[in-house]
Amino acid sequence: MKLTKKGKVLITILIILIIVIVFFTYKLIHLNQSIYDSQSTNEEAKTIQEKIKSKEPISIAIFGVDSDVERAEENMGQRTDTLLIASINPEKKKTKLISVPRDMSSKIPGVTDNEKIAHAYAYGGPKTAMKTLRQNLDVPIDAYITVDMDGFEKIIDIFDGVTVTSNATFSYNGSSFKEGEKVKLDGENALNYVRSRKEDGAGGDEGRAERQRQVIDTLAKSASETSSIFKLNKVLKVSENNVKTNLTVGNLKSLYSNYKDAAQSMEKMSIEGENLIETDGVWYFEPDEADKKYKIEEYKNNLK
Repeated sequence: MKLTKKGKVLITILIILIIVIVFFTYKLIHLNQSIYDSQSTNEEAKTIQEKIKSKEPISIAIFGVDSDVERAEENMGQRTDTLLIASINPEKKKTKLISVPRDMSSKIPGVTDNEKIAHAYAYGGPKTAMKTLRQNLDVPIDAYITVDMDGFEKIIDIFDGVTVTSNATFSYNGSSFKEGEKVKLDGENALNYVRSRKEDGAGGDEGRAERQRQVIDTLAKSASETSSIFKLNKVLKVSENNVKTNLTVGNLKSLYSNYKDAAQSMEKMSIEGENLIETDGVWYFEPDEADKKYKIEEYKNNLK
């Protein structure tokens, strides 16, 4: 039987759809093998799966580590340059995001003396970092996502940059910013924007934490608004090499589908306190306990 022109078009579309489905199925399986933390226990995976399937509020730690290709080759560091916790409530359609000061004096499981909380990841990877957050902040942490510097820069570029209003006037690594100036940043400049803390005018760890929240907020909104299949493929490719998590690709897909509205209403908080030189001669951030307690309660209330 001879096919009509319309029939040929339909078959062509069907073939293209099959190719796309097969391609992305392969990509997702490969991605899952690349980014999923195989050290997660079956019990942990089951708990996360059930919580996301039931659309319950979830608490996620986000680690931005000071590692890239060059550092990895030289076995240098994996301290957390960026340390955030997010309580996401799909029913309330709200997200509470807290920037945890990287220099905060903390007890790290298995370590005798107090250390900066950013060092927890270096001592024992994400498991130790999550335990440290639970122990020092008295918050539940269900899952984690780690992104290295290379991944951060590339993801920003995939979404055509981020537009922010600079919270300070400073220069870092060849990039210059002016307080109050609205500017669109590509990946490289966005990375410089969120990494600076010691330069004149940068505002220390508090100033940097505010900039990190700005960029995360803008990026989350861009990601929730896009529907481009080409951008999705690019994100998958970057994620293979630059992201690690105890969430499966299925978990991430469900989070995107069922929790993305909560990202549109994001309250960004930071813990107040002061930097002090302790008896060991090292600078630490000492939180204001009353402020810390209030903001942690706000965070946990969003999980109810």
